Amino acid sequence: MEYLNMFIRETLRMYPIAPLIINRPSTEEFHIKRIGIIPAGTRIAIDMYTLHFDPDLWGPVDPHIFYPKRFETKRHPMVCIPSGAGPRNCVGMRFALIELKMALVRLLKTYSLVNCSDKTNKCFEQLETGFVITPKEVIIRLQRRDEYHE
Repeated sequence: MEYLNMFIRETLRMYPIAPLIINRPSTEEFHIKRIGIIPAGTRIAIDMYTLHFDPDLWGPVDPHIFYPKRFETKRHPMVCIPSGAGPRNCVGMRFALIELKMALVRLLKTYSLVNCSDKTNKCFEQLETGFVITPKEVIIRLQRRDEYHE
């Protein structure tokens, strides 16, 4: 279960569900060095991609490589925020994670994933971004565990 948690967290780090959602209006005027004064009421958005792929935060393994074991290292809680953070984070986050784990367990209990050569890996190189990040296509092959194939 520990590795499953790391796997899910790495997936959400690389492919956050709604990366454009996290933004808030500033409540007071403040100064940012080398930028200037930001007036009250300005909408501030987090650049989740820069945060989630920063090599200084996610090294020594390249952050563009899927590597779940990077979550064995304790990091600041705000470096990975796929479902928000603080008092306004996703209210259904824990429920969604439990549902995801249950679906994966049921799927992998019945089926094995079969490698489809380069087709399986290449489909994640063509991502469409918008409200959510999605691959153009996903190519996988499932084989029932109770079937015998040579």
